[in-house]
Amino acid sequence: MKIRKQFGILIASIILIPVLSIIALSVYHYVTSPQRHLLNGYRQIRNMKDIELSEDAWDAIRAEIEDVPPNVQIAIYYDYKILISNMQELKVGSNISPIELFSFISNTSNVYDYQVQAPGVKTLLTRGESRERFLVISRSKVPEAKRQKTNKFIVQMLLLIAGFEIFCISIIFSLSKTISSSISQLEKNTQRIANGELDTQIELPEKGRGANEITSLSESLERMRVSLKDNQERRAKFIMGISHDLRTPVSLIKGYSEAITDGVVTDIDSIRKSLSIVESKAEQLENMINDLINYEKLNNTDWLQSLEPEYIKPILEDFASSAKATADVYKRTINTDISVADDLKIPMDKKLANRAFENIFSNALRYTKDGDSVTITADQKGGNIELRIADTGVGIAEKDLEHIFEIFYRGTSSRREPGMGIGLSVVKTVIDSHGWKIDVKSRVNEGTTFIITIPIPDEERRIVQVQ
Repeated sequence: MKIRKQFGILIASIILIPVLSIIALSVYHYVTSPQRHLLNGYRQIRNMKDIELSEDAWDAIRAEIEDVPPNVQIAIYYDYKILISNMQELKVGSNISPIELFSFISNTSNVYDYQVQAPGVKTLLTRGESRERFLVISRSKVPEAKRQKTNKFIVQMLLLIAGFEIFCISIIFSLSKTISSSISQLEKNTQRIANGELDTQIELPEKGRGANEITSLSESLERMRVSLKDNQERRAKFIMGISHDLRTPVSLIKGYSEAITDGVVTDIDSIRKSLSIVESKAEQLENMINDLINYEKLNNTDWLQSLEPEYIKPILEDFASSAKATADVYKRTINTDISVADDLKIPMDKKLANRAFENIFSNALRYTKDGDSVTITADQKGGNIELRIADTGVGIAEKDLEHIFEIFYRGTSSRREPGMGIGLSVVKTVIDSHGWKIDVKSRVNEGTTFIITIPIPDEERRIVQVQ
């Protein structure tokens, strides 16, 4: 149960239980009040036609009943019959002789103080007859009995208060225990991550059982642990990739330099050839370092704050034109079709977007042979622009597809070429940073298609629809 809900139950209980107790006590006193029972009996007796009392007499009886204090019990006795009574021993409607009545009064006089009144006969009887059979009997408990009743009431109140306190204490104890155990578990998990124990999965509470706002932080910690572990693995892979890719050109530069220095290579043509290889590998090293620097810059997303809307069609047409010229040099057949509105603007970093497109195209050239074809198309579909760069090259194995955007990932031997394996990582970073989407479809020995989906802003979409 959520901590907020537990606090809500506690606060509601503290407010509602006393209020409900007061209401319950009020109802109890109303239900058990002498006046209520007496007045109900009065109404019933008033409707009986065999009792000969005048209207003034009935009014006098009602006034007598309404004036009865809460701690006084009363009975109306008429013609050997109990007409009205809230005395437990004297049942309404029971017949009792005067001797039995006064015997009852005598036997209970040690508990109650009695008062017996015989009102004027003519005031009460209809025909003005002189019959002294009408009595008003009232009683109240003697002080000791009153004290016992008061003590009983106090005991009831104390029991009610004690029950309320026990309930509140149990809720507070349960709440404290929940918070304490949750904080202890959170501290334990946090300490484990602080100590670098990233391989051990954090224990998460079962759904709906012991789960609250604090334990939900454990889920966040678990996600953080997984993220830190992934970063740690990527960092290790990053270092291994750098060391692996830099070792080969460095070894070649060192080997050819030593060969020239030690006089192993003496003729001018061999020296020139060796220096050419050294220059080529030095240039390769420079490109690798630039790629690493640029990749790191891409991870710093400050450049996203300066995106400017650019006309997308000229950018795609320039890219297609440049790709066509390059494809001719590499003896590849290229087809292009850019079907995008002339005045459509897309927020982007023009240089980075071009770099991502060219990187994909460079891969298409690298993994195709002479005579293979590359197709570049761009179409508006719904609220998006769909850019496709497809080739008929060696393709990508299915097991490699989900990894091709990982830095330093090397696929199957059919696609292994010199390089550091960060080109498609850069593409993925650029595309994701712009809020675009990239997908890959490929079959071995049939070719590969990269699909870049570029959302059209709502404002631009409305302009296009109007036109």
